[in-house]
Parts: sequence; C-alpha cells; structure tokens
Amino acid sequence: MGASWTPAVAQTALTNAAEGRTAPGGTAVVAIRAGTKVTIVSTKETSALVTIEGWVDASRLTAKVDTFPASVDSKAPLRVRASASDKGTIIAELRQRVGVKTLGKSGTWTRIRRSAWIPASALPKAAASVAAPKPAEPRTPPASAPPRVAPSVAVPQAESVASAPPATSAPLGAMSVTKATKLLAAPGGAAIADVPAGAVVQTLTHDHGFVKVRVEGWMPERELSPADNALGTQLTAADLRADPDGTRGKLVQWEVEVLSLQIADPLRRELARDEPYLLAKGPGTENALLYLAVPPSLLTQAKALPPLTRVLITARVRAGHSDPVGVPILDLRSISKR
Repeated sequence: MGASWTPAVAQTALTNAAEGRTAPGGTAVVAIRAGTKVTIVSTKETSALVTIEGWVDASRLTAKVDTFPASVDSKAPLRVRASASDKGTIIAELRQRVGVKTLGKSGTWTRIRRSAWIPASALPKAAASVAAPKPAEPRTPPASAPPRVAPSVAVPQAESVASAPPATSAPLGAMSVTKATKLLAAPGGAAIADVPAGAVVQTLTHDHGFVKVRVEGWMPERELSPADNALGTQLTAADLRADPDGTRGKLVQWEVEVLSLQIADPLRRELARDEPYLLAKGPGTENALLYLAVPPSLLTQAKALPPLTRVLITARVRAGHSDPVGVPILDLRSISKR
C-alpha cells in the first residue's frame, strides 16, 4: 500500500482537459481528461494542486523514483483508467518515467495516486475557490483596551514565533528586483545567472533569508541544448538501427522533415494503440523514416505542422529498430520550426 496522503480539501470534475505539472510552470507529468474527478489540495494564484487516483497496467510500472515507490516505464505514456479493466474509462495519461504512489492491486492492475499542478481554469469556478485561503475577518478591539497593531503574518498556535518569516520577507507573487544581483542554484550555492535591477520575478517560497524565484526571458535557440548527458549529438538513424540496445534512452537533437501526423494501429507494436506520432524523414539529409511519438503537451503544435515542414526536434530514443519494419521510434521532447 502507498503512503497516506494529505486529507482532501474538495473533490470535483474537471470542466476542461488539463496538463498536470510538478509545479506551476514546471515539468509536465500527466494529461488529465475533461470530466475526471480530482481532489483539490490547494490553490495558488492561477494554479491548483490536485490529486488523481485510478488503475494502470501493473506491467508498465518499474523501479521507484525520487520519493515515489514506483514509476512509469520508458515505453510510452501510461493510461490511467477509472476501473481495473482495459474497458475502463480513460481518465488520464501519465508521462514516461513519472513517479506514482501505489495503493493496491487487482489482478494485473495497480491502483495509483499522483498529484500535480493544473490551471485553475480547468476547474469549476466554485470548486477552485474552495481550497483558496480566505482572509481573516478584522476584529475591533474593545473600547477599554488600547489599540493593537495586527501582525503582518498570522502565526498558527502550534508554531513558535521564531518559525514565522520575518516581517520584511518578500510576499509571494510578482516582485521587482531593486538592484542587480546573482541568481543562485540553492541558498548560499553557486551563481548561475546575473539578474539586472528592474527585472520582474515570481517569488515562490522562503528559506532562511533566501527567496526561491522564477524568472522568464528569451535567448537564442542555437545556444540551448537538452540538460541531459545522454545527448547523442552525432547519432544517425542508421546508428539506432545498428545498435538498438546501446542507443535506447539516448537523447538526440535532429533536423527532420515532417511528412504527416498519424495514429498508431496494433501493427506498430512499440507504440501504444491510438498513440499519435509524426511520420518524419531524416535526420538531416539521411533518407530514413522515423516515428516521432507525440506527448499530449505537444499535440496541438504537431497538428499545426504542414506536410514537408522541416523542424528541429529534441527526442529520446524509445526503439532503434522497431517491430515489424525496423523504423526507429523516438519520444518527442520539443519541436521548433527552422
């Protein structure tokens, strides 16, 4: 059985499909379908932390990751169903290598739980407001008592005053940098960027005199590469077919020509049934067919690509020589037009 979870605040059904992320603006971990019932844990600005529960094919779960006792394998997104049956309603799709909590088993099925941040706009308005903290009602002191100044931060009785952030702590939300400073990898850690005065950042949390922030900006695409030491910059499609075991899981950055968007049928054995994929040719001038599996987060972008469009992709190798025709299969991580 999985570890116990924080008590639910509210439960409701999504009005729209939503991409669940590790944090507001973080990495996508699950695509939740419209109508799925979720437990609302908390809300923050325009995002809501929700929890889903459902059944998955137990054979697709593998070793623990981070604090999760199990994770999805690297083959394809994993469908979460409302019941322990392949005829059960699909309520969500977990991304590859995403960690989950396990709650129990029924035959070849495992019940899982996963929390993620989604846009609050995917929730009914009434439900989204349930978990939002309500401001305390101001109280007028008795006439005989001297006036008191309310503290700027309310401290629960179970906590000591020393545990509360100081009155000078930056409030969470958008803030402007007052003078040029360094962005650190961790409190007291190495500098990773210079932040000029006037830059606007999103403050997320406090930690012993430091504030975790998010800053957004633009930089030339040519100066970026995936943050993964498995990147195979010189790999070709021929390399994948020649060494399918050695290249599995490698990350590549290729220029390819998109031919069409397809939906997988049962003959594509290493693609999930009905999984969308781009039929492409490449990389570069190499005249090889490729299957590029499209995750839910990139589906809208993939649908908008006209045939014969050349794009720069980042993708992870799922199969270098797939059955039955030997076409390499890669999991798309990003797409950009050339």
